[in-house]
Amino acid sequence: MLFRSDIGLILVALALVSIALPSAAQAYVDPGTGSFVIQGIIAAVVGAGVAIKMFWSRIKSAITGKPASSEEDDG
Repeated sequence: MLFRSDIGLILVALALVSIALPSAAQAYVDPGTGSFVIQGIIAAVVGAGVAIKMFWSRIKSAITGKPASSEEDDG
């Protein structure tokens, strides 16, 4: 009798095998795809910057070990 964890393990193993096996791609990549990838990279960098800016006082207090001052507002 298979348990839920066994089924999950089997599904993960099958997914890894299907990713590892090469297959011929029958696809066309148009020139706009490159700009789409660049936009995604820029969005990820800007999003990470905004997240760091929002939580900077918490990050700084975690690194230095000093409690964050109550004057600083995260929003």
